[in-house]
Amino acid sequence: MPKQVDHEERRAEIDRIVWAIIAEDGIAAVTLRAIAARGNISMGRIQHYFPNREAIVRHALTSYLALAEQAHPVPDDPDEALTMLLTHAIPRDGARRLGAKIWYAYLAEAVTDPALRAIVDETLRGAEDLATNLLDGDRMRARALLAAADGFAYRALIGVVTADEAEAAVRDLAGLSRGSG
Repeated sequence: MPKQVDHEERRAEIDRIVWAIIAEDGIAAVTLRAIAARGNISMGRIQHYFPNREAIVRHALTSYLALAEQAHPVPDDPDEALTMLLTHAIPRDGARRLGAKIWYAYLAEAVTDPALRAIVDETLRGAEDLATNLLDGDRMRARALLAAADGFAYRALIGVVTADEAEAAVRDLAGLSRGSG
């Protein structure tokens, strides 16, 4: 009987390798050769699942976003939901720091890559729609709070502010009570 291969798990394995490369060396370092070397897998296996680097990078982004959505389900309480939406990207632990490094690398790449830009745009619009609903339809306030939250998350990632300072600032701007995110 032939060996059963879990194709989704193989793709997920490649995604994890891509994320590690991005987190350590940036998105430009993602090459088929680098993935093969890092994962100790053949380039043929990679090419079996993905036709080119661009397909790998796109798949890794959509997988990353799906995992992030699973990791941060939207609470039923509107204040808790807004708090989660505005503070979940603040890198206060190793997992969030890794996630932030990957996300911001993709954001930078989306500036010049239309396919990534479309994925990022859909994600950002979804967050904006959710924030707008949580803020009783105030889209401009939603945009301002999301932009501030993004800025503070990025500042915490590069060490300009601490995660606690970033969260406190975002909570203050949003008029949310203090607490851990």
